[in-house]
Amino acid sequence: MLICPSCSTESPDGAKYCHECASPLQATVAPREIRNVVTALFCDLVGSTAIAETHDPEVLRPLFDRYFTEMRSIVERHGGRVEKFIGDAVVALFGLPAAHEDDGLRAVRAGLEMQERLRELCETTSIRLEARVGITTGEVLVPGDDA
Repeated sequence: MLICPSCSTESPDGAKYCHECASPLQATVAPREIRNVVTALFCDLVGSTAIAETHDPEVLRPLFDRYFTEMRSIVERHGGRVEKFIGDAVVALFGLPAAHEDDGLRAVRAGLEMQERLRELCETTSIRLEARVGITTGEVLVPGDDA
C-alpha cells in the first residue's frame, strides 16, 4: 500500500494518484546504506573546567587555540578527519569516506602524537595540560553511493 503525502490515505500499490484527493503518489525508496569499519578517536583534556576557573581567559584562549590547531593537524597527518570539537575534546574518525586496513593503527599513532605534542605545548607555558585518549573500532552504517 502507498500512503498519500497530502491526505495520508492508503492507495493500492501501483496507483499513480491518491484515490481520495488525487495527489500524485510516489513509492518511497529508502536511501541505500552500507556497512563500513570506522575507528573513532576521542581526546579529552583532564581537569579543563578547573583550569578554566583558575586562569584568565585571555591566557587560556591562545593555548587552547594552539591545542585545537595542533590536534587537527596530527589527526589529518595520520589520515583521519576531525568530526567535531566538543568543549575541550577532539572527536576524530579514521576510515571515512574509505576504510583502510590500518585505520586502527593510524588512530593509535595519532593519539600518541597528540599526547606528546600537548606536553611540548605545555613547555611554553606555566599551565599544565594532560589529555586522555580513547580509541574504538566498529561497524557503522554510512550512506551509499546512490544516497
